[in-house]
Amino acid sequence: MKPRRPNVVIKTLPVLWVDTPEALAELDRHLEGATRLALDTEFVRDRQYRPRLEIIQLATDDLLAVLDYRALQSLGRLAECLLDDRVLKVMHAARQDLEILYDLLQRVPRPLADTQVAASIVGIGAQVGYANLVRQVLGIELKKAQTLTNWSHRPLSPHQIEYALDDVRYLLPLWDELARRLDAMQRIGWFWEEMERVSEPHNFAPHAPDDVWRSFKGASRLRRTEQAALRALAALRERIAREHDMALPFVLRDQTLLYLARRRPSSLQELADVHDIPDWLLEQYGPELLDALVSAEHEKNAKRPKKRRALTQSEHEFVDVLLAWVQVRAREANVAPDTLATREDLEHLLASEPEARTGLPLLQGWRREVVGESLLALLEGRAALMWNPVDGRLEYLNLADDV
Repeated sequence: MKPRRPNVVIKTLPVLWVDTPEALAELDRHLEGATRLALDTEFVRDRQYRPRLEIIQLATDDLLAVLDYRALQSLGRLAECLLDDRVLKVMHAARQDLEILYDLLQRVPRPLADTQVAASIVGIGAQVGYANLVRQVLGIELKKAQTLTNWSHRPLSPHQIEYALDDVRYLLPLWDELARRLDAMQRIGWFWEEMERVSEPHNFAPHAPDDVWRSFKGASRLRRTEQAALRALAALRERIAREHDMALPFVLRDQTLLYLARRRPSSLQELADVHDIPDWLLEQYGPELLDALVSAEHEKNAKRPKKRRALTQSEHEFVDVLLAWVQVRAREANVAPDTLATREDLEHLLASEPEARTGLPLLQGWRREVVGESLLALLEGRAALMWNPVDGRLEYLNLADDV
């Protein structure tokens, strides 16, 4: 049975364009006493190390506003609201927005309600886009004419501003309806538990320069000295990228760093023979690149990433079995399957040592209750799955009951 579509009346709210100190002061007055905010950001990420924030769209119950951060370089009272635990922040697919706000504020805005997460828990689906969710829940069709807008161009046209405002215009009514469904399904606790997990500060803090190399594909297969070289090179690239505000690939590509770590050229001429190193980088940082490579030759205790145990063919087949059970439990609980567990989650479960499994998200909180405990029983041989040909469904058997 599909949930009823609410009879939503979207209030026509006044709109404030904020690009002067006077307009910012007016926004500050509107934000006094606000208990909840709908938020979205628009940014540009071309060749910069960090994405460049252009505008912030926000909505309260009484106002729509667009703050031109590029013009003001200030959030005004909005910064206080974002860090005020008494003010609920409502967003959709908040990950990238939170990265930008964390960079500005050095804290994660909390409490946070992400409507994409709420949609997955009430069974609408995982990773549902904002326009799709607004259509499904509120019955409103959003325009998509400005999806490729360059938000760094000024002045923004009325159509661009209207498009930007649509990203927050419906967020509060959308959240109200999703919260109603969460309450009706007795899953509001699940939701806030998930919000605590996804808004942990460590999810947004930058990696320490000496740990950046660990994310390189193929790093675990390098020899110890090669790993030490990669670690030093990756840390140097990180510093250069920050100093010049350049995206990492525009300093040196990952493949180039891996090549240098394996070949370890020992002179500026040998570095110059590597065609992928820009001339400006060679001129300014050639000696430092060589120093990083030379220091790796004397590295005796290079850090090695913890390798996850490779699964056997039989274990990969068992993952397929567990995935089938996840699908069953997701359907029974009316939750998006990927919200419960992905294939990677199940592979991690199998590869982990028993004492390390309790820390996995799959075996914590509401996920453990819905599917984690039964997956653990299947893994430990305390339960089995059986096909019921009469009912045409997969059934879970607790083997302890048969003893």
